[in-house]
Amino acid sequence: MHSSKLFSYLGISALRNLSAAILLLLPFFLAEGGWSSQKIGWAIGLFFFSFLVVQVFAGHLADLIGNVPTALLGAGITLLAGLCYLGALWFPNLVFLARLLHGGGSALILTGALVNLVRSVPQELRGRMMGYFGLPGFVVMGVGPLLAEGLVKYTGFGGAFTTIMVVSLMIAWILRKLPRPLSTTKREPLLRALQINLPRLRPVLILAAFFGFCVSIWSSFLAPALAGIGPGAVSAFGFGYGSGALLTRLGLSQWLDTHDRRLLAISTLVAYSVGLALIPQSSSLWHLGFVGLICGMCHGVYYPALSALASERFHPLHTGQGMSLYTAASSLGFFIGPPVWGSLTDLTSYKLTFASSGLLLVVAVVTFVAFESRRVTSTFKPSGTRSPEAPGVN
Repeated sequence: MHSSKLFSYLGISALRNLSAAILLLLPFFLAEGGWSSQKIGWAIGLFFFSFLVVQVFAGHLADLIGNVPTALLGAGITLLAGLCYLGALWFPNLVFLARLLHGGGSALILTGALVNLVRSVPQELRGRMMGYFGLPGFVVMGVGPLLAEGLVKYTGFGGAFTTIMVVSLMIAWILRKLPRPLSTTKREPLLRALQINLPRLRPVLILAAFFGFCVSIWSSFLAPALAGIGPGAVSAFGFGYGSGALLTRLGLSQWLDTHDRRLLAISTLVAYSVGLALIPQSSSLWHLGFVGLICGMCHGVYYPALSALASERFHPLHTGQGMSLYTAASSLGFFIGPPVWGSLTDLTSYKLTFASSGLLLVVAVVTFVAFESRRVTSTFKPSGTRSPEAPGVN
């Protein structure tokens, strides 16, 4: 792949993630309007609900009209979302519509760009390229909160909301530079494609959903949970998270990108869960930066490892639908999580809510690793030959 084309994909990824990162302070905007934590959770979660629903169909749409047109459609929808965010300055309930449009547009951009990228490399490199595509997101995680705080401080939330529209236009400009597909290929019906991919991906999808559910606690309530520390708290965590993810994604994750080491990489999420519990316990900016660093390092090795497992199980004729299912799984967790954690926070406290999230993630990771270890063992006979009845390998 030419480096210029790769940089185009990385630019799209960075901008798509930036449109989400600059809204990390959105709960503050809603809290100023007197919204409860549960209502804020529903508003935040609507993004992921829309992302989930659209993502399931996005791969099929990309097969019908092409990857680049699908992503361009997403950029246009994101532009409309920015207009609705601005309207929320006068009519706050427009946030619900903005979140729905933003989530759907983001899903189409992701699918169009990522499926195009994955199909352009050999099978053995797909997990790694998916990891590279996510790299800009960690860079944005470090600078995004700083930008968000600066925009809100100097321009108010109107400046942050306007940035959403600017970002969508920049994504559309880059997409116009990517080559369009010469033709589309006739595919089986969407339901049939999902029926083929779902059994092959089921364990991976379950873990991805639980990861999204647990991680949604900080992506939704990081700002209010750290309000006692003062300015810079969100930025400190984001900078540490992004730095840690970059360190491992560019180094250690390469060593762990083999079949027998992937479960080890996924197991690092146990340390991530400890970090989740420690977030509201932090008392200073450097504490938050360190916790973010540990969580980011774990994320940096987890995602390529799980992506590699998932890409091996995509049906060769239905890569787009398989990719859609995989990316939609975490969105399901991100949608369900915010209102659940918001309700729990209204009844208890941030400390207990974050600790509960960490504990649930430990249970999910241990269960997945144990299942996959047993599956790998049963896939091979004692003599080392593959068993034709092994689940998930046909």
